[in-house]
Amino acid sequence: MGREQDDTLAQYREAAERLLAAVEQGDAQTADAIVDELTHLRETELFQQLGQLTRDLHEAIKSFKLDTRLSDIAANDIPDARERLNYVITMTEQAAHRTLGIIEEAMPLTDTLRDQSAELAERWRAFRRRELSADEFRTLSRDIDGFLGRTRLSASDLHSKLSEALMAQDYQDITGQIIRRVIGLVEEVEENLVQMVALSGKARGEETRRAADKPRESKETDMRGEGPQMPGKGEDVVKGQDDVDDLLSSLGF
Repeated sequence: MGREQDDTLAQYREAAERLLAAVEQGDAQTADAIVDELTHLRETELFQQLGQLTRDLHEAIKSFKLDTRLSDIAANDIPDARERLNYVITMTEQAAHRTLGIIEEAMPLTDTLRDQSAELAERWRAFRRRELSADEFRTLSRDIDGFLGRTRLSASDLHSKLSEALMAQDYQDITGQIIRRVIGLVEEVEENLVQMVALSGKARGEETRRAADKPRESKETDMRGEGPQMPGKGEDVVKGQDDVDDLLSSLGF
């Protein structure tokens, strides 16, 4: 590629020297001819660049279609990823319902303990103020003893429920692995698409620049462009990948 650029620069330099000499000599006809020569040289260079980019894009499209990995992604990985994500949703929903159910079961226990402890605390304060009779104190003692026994049982029940709620969150390790695998698949597809878009963008940019640099012609040229056309229009319609290969090869790309 560097040698081709050196050759092109040498052609530009030689033409520029002849153009300068013609201008100094006042030879307008020769100067115009050299300008036309430079324009043609520029168009030829752009044509070569555009042709090479077209070939690269064409080969990328072919490899994109024939790439067994991409075919495998489309046929297997994407459906598999869909099933895995559905599994993640199912596991998350199940864990959420299980956790909420455990909390709903535990709340009455805590409400009971709160209400009983508040009632006993008020009676204990009355005892310390010496406001209770002997019979009331004996009743308070029995109630405190019963409350302590119920508290031990309720604490054990709460511990069991909290452990169950904690175990309900063990799905996150499995679902995390699944999500990371799906993310890797998406990144792989994205990388292939970015390469396709990059090649397509380069080809389009060269074509746009070539069209902008080329002077508008008032009549059709003698050379007819071959390429994709409307169905049924003309004899030079490119009908498939093999036709594109033949066309690029005939143009030297």
